[in-house]
Amino acid sequence: MATGTVILSPGAAILPDGSASNAAPAMQRVKSSATAPGIYFLQLAFDASTEEWCSFQFRMPADYASAPVAVVQWKAASATSGGAVWDVRVSAVTTGDSVDVDAKGFGSANTATGTAPATAGYLVDTSVTLTNADSLAAGDFVVVRLARAAADGSDTATGDAECVGLAITYVTT
Repeated sequence: MATGTVILSPGAAILPDGSASNAAPAMQRVKSSATAPGIYFLQLAFDASTEEWCSFQFRMPADYASAPVAVVQWKAASATSGGAVWDVRVSAVTTGDSVDVDAKGFGSANTATGTAPATAGYLVDTSVTLTNADSLAAGDFVVVRLARAAADGSDTATGDAECVGLAITYVTT
């Protein structure tokens, strides 16, 4: 069995409207401090005190079999200790199902705590096993919600947690 991967760039994030319980992370264009030509990249800055979230949509590849895991690639803006709790939720709809996509919600939360690196700005990967994957199947229309669970007692990293990438890995057929 092999592993498949769906890559989700911060630039593809769908930000909520900012209404009650719908706070969005800041979408930031970052310029490296390296000598010109410096690199530019996008990141999503998730606050330490307010739960902020965004979503990504895609079609699940035809070779999907099982065991989905969300891998959050992130760095800390200022923290050098503590943890950031990542909350990932899935909404999956199979073509032909008797489901109104416009009324569909997310499945239950899947969470994992990532430890802030000892140096701010260094990358860390946090894997979130998607035990609650809303009966995900190959070919499904999928919306994944990514949030920092700021109110969780295990979320102790100060400052923003800056997501530079999200991947969904899975076992292939």
